[in-house]
Amino acid sequence: MIFMAAMVLLVAYLILPWALRYPVLLGMTRVWEPDRQFAHLRETCLPLHPSRLHGCEKFKIVGNILFAACVANWDSRRKWFPPMGGFDASLGEGGVIRDRLYMVDLQTKELTLLLMPDFPKDVDFCVHGMDIVQVAPGDFSIYMVNHRRDASVVESFRYRSGTGAVQHLATYNGTQNGLVNPNDIFAVPVSSSDGSPQNEFFVTNDHYFRSSKIGRVLERYLRLPTGSVYYHSVSTGFRKVESRLSNANGIAGFPDHKFNSAPALVNMMFVASILEGTVSAYRYVPGKVTEKGGFVKIRDFTFDFVMDNLAISQDGRWLYLTGHGEPGNLDRHWRAPNNVPSASVSYRMSLIELGAYFGNKGEIGESRIEKIVVDRMGLIGNASTTAVGDDNLNKFWISGLTFHGIMECNLYANEPDEEDTD
Repeated sequence: MIFMAAMVLLVAYLILPWALRYPVLLGMTRVWEPDRQFAHLRETCLPLHPSRLHGCEKFKIVGNILFAACVANWDSRRKWFPPMGGFDASLGEGGVIRDRLYMVDLQTKELTLLLMPDFPKDVDFCVHGMDIVQVAPGDFSIYMVNHRRDASVVESFRYRSGTGAVQHLATYNGTQNGLVNPNDIFAVPVSSSDGSPQNEFFVTNDHYFRSSKIGRVLERYLRLPTGSVYYHSVSTGFRKVESRLSNANGIAGFPDHKFNSAPALVNMMFVASILEGTVSAYRYVPGKVTEKGGFVKIRDFTFDFVMDNLAISQDGRWLYLTGHGEPGNLDRHWRAPNNVPSASVSYRMSLIELGAYFGNKGEIGESRIEKIVVDRMGLIGNASTTAVGDDNLNKFWISGLTFHGIMECNLYANEPDEEDTD
């Protein structure tokens, strides 16, 4: 009797909701067309440095500079990359993974490989999620997920404009706190009243199981809510602040406190729960996240595809969501990228239309969704993971797990219609 009751609950809460949304999330009933205003975007796309920018799973644009975390060696990446289930640690005698951090000047298109002279030469550097916060004009803190073979950690660097290198500051290891599979990072902006970095950031933990094949299969196909979000600061160390997420992946918040002038957006951040096809909005209080009321969930937004990373445009007007239109093809594409396409999808949600508060818990309303890329055959690129646009520059950038180069496109091939800009 207890077993039957448990099965009923399993079906009701885990299987049935997924079954109802299964066809569209897996691309079976998707309409493979972007919105009309973006129908010709692909025709304008050109790859930035395709011979060097390989597999840039995450990039971040700050001002006119694009920072990108990219693959150095495809053989090593396919052997060892925990997010894709690669746990073959045999890289040969003395082998060390040495991925790369690049910088692209979006005005001149000049590419710079940022050197890391003080990063230990015998330590792996297998890059994944990242974020950058400006501490002072021309002075940046960079946080990067590093999937070393002994542990997945967060690395902290400092970069000063005009230089060709980053300074390694610290390694943050949260494995003893349960942060065994970090995915992506949101670095909390530094208050103008205090220019000193507090190493305050949020990081998603996408799986509970590190390398158990059975555990990961169960997490995926039963959509087990084993993902979580961790917070780190100088005073708290790592603290879990959210749990029960089905594969917590991309995370993004506003890049500057200037957006706090909009009441509905004050200190808001977003987290993708990709196996649910949802993005959750949270409000946090800088420096007081672990205190009562310092971290509050506002609501969930539901989408019709499996998103990966999130990004907020520099003007704070749009949340960009990018991921996989046919996730059933992703593993096969990863093993044979030249033979199996993996659909790329990118939407954006207006943040200026979330509406004022209603109710008494700070709820926010619905918003406009625009479909920018719906590319079944990977003509722009396969396995997209990160994208962001700039309306003022009329530019759109997108990259992914197996891209060669970061694609730069015109956001609108022609001037947008008046009805599209209202």
